[in-house]
Amino acid sequence: MTFLSGPFNIEQGNSAQFVVEFLDTTGVLTVPPSAAMTVAYTNTSYAPQTDSVTMTSVGSFFTGTWSSTSAALGLATWTATALPSSVQAAQGQIRVIQRKAN
Repeated sequence: MTFLSGPFNIEQGNSAQFVVEFLDTTGVLTVPPSAAMTVAYTNTSYAPQTDSVTMTSVGSFFTGTWSSTSAALGLATWTATALPSSVQAAQGQIRVIQRKAN
């Protein structure tokens, strides 16, 4: 599997904000009626978990925030999809790292 981005580091207990823009096959900006995003990871109980990220339309972009509070240290995979199509638009990774001591 090839990821379009990442992995990007995020400290455990923080949030990642996503800003998603959709392009058609020719690279032209297209704004679907809505968008969906999921983040799949291993939680702090070491069980697989998938969170749905609420996506909000802001002009030609969709934004959403995912909290890493429930995530164990390791990789999380995000997937963004334009709706009503079920075609996957983009996929990438986040690396959840240990929070640094203050």
